[in-house]
Amino acid sequence: MDAESDVVNKQGLIKRLTFTGQLTRFIVYLAAAIPAFIFIIFGLLASIGIIKPMYIPSGDGYIIIGTSVDFILIAVFILTGVFGIYEFLRLHRVRKIDNRFPDFVRDLAESRRAGMTFTKAIMYSSRGNYGVLTPEIQKIARQISWGSSVDNALSAFAKRVNTKLIRRTISLIIEASRSGGNVADVLDAASKDAREIKLIDSERRAGMMSYVAVIYVGMGVFLLIIIVLCKSLLPSMLGEGAAEAAQAYSTAGVGGAGGITQYAITEVFFYAALIQSAGMGLVTGVFEEGNVVSGVKHTFIMMLVAWLIFKLLITGI
Repeated sequence: MDAESDVVNKQGLIKRLTFTGQLTRFIVYLAAAIPAFIFIIFGLLASIGIIKPMYIPSGDGYIIIGTSVDFILIAVFILTGVFGIYEFLRLHRVRKIDNRFPDFVRDLAESRRAGMTFTKAIMYSSRGNYGVLTPEIQKIARQISWGSSVDNALSAFAKRVNTKLIRRTISLIIEASRSGGNVADVLDAASKDAREIKLIDSERRAGMMSYVAVIYVGMGVFLLIIIVLCKSLLPSMLGEGAAEAAQAYSTAGVGGAGGITQYAITEVFFYAALIQSAGMGLVTGVFEEGNVVSGVKHTFIMMLVAWLIFKLLITGI
């Protein structure tokens, strides 16, 4: 076990998170989990009648705020919103790191050709300017200066950034440094390979943006149809006025045809819109970035819009 591992094992949770670059993520998630948990408690209290909803007159109906479903959804919005925004900003930063990483590998190859050892080449590169990648290179250099091996420092960097491009390239660099031979040529090939992968990834993302737009348009059309149904067709089909639809929440209303109330149908549409928003948001992330995690921010946006539409436009739910 090397000196770096001994130090990490003796550190507490906070220091380990700092060392691995996960402290910011931990703080953000904890800050989101606390208010979300509080709103879940409010939702449970509202479900047993301790917290009463508010009825705000709006046109021909009522905007109902403070139901148990509202509190649960607000908790979901906090979790998905914070998680989605944080991951979006992280991926934006990582993408910039990926863009500059081939330059770093190329400079390592040039330093090796100039006669430097691998360690000295990294220490020399840490004094350069690679944009958002510079702090990560400086962190690699610090770990090496503290006694960590080059392989461990590069592996820790790959885990912190955690992209396929960097994991693949770092693995190639580590194997080349262990096997010896002409490392400079291997680094040059790795740099060119990294640039080609980034180009392919950029082309893929650009091609997928049209599918992302189609999903948002489809979600918008779905919500528009629900608005038309709930505001125009359902009242005339069921023979219920707007005032009776507003009273349906608290009294279960007077049944329309076959005992079905407008509120019951609107409630089905409400839950269907939420489920549709959650699913389509995750699918959008798969199209956009190739993973479900990236879809959390789209889920947050779509679910929030659906909730606001039912609360402010359709009302009574």
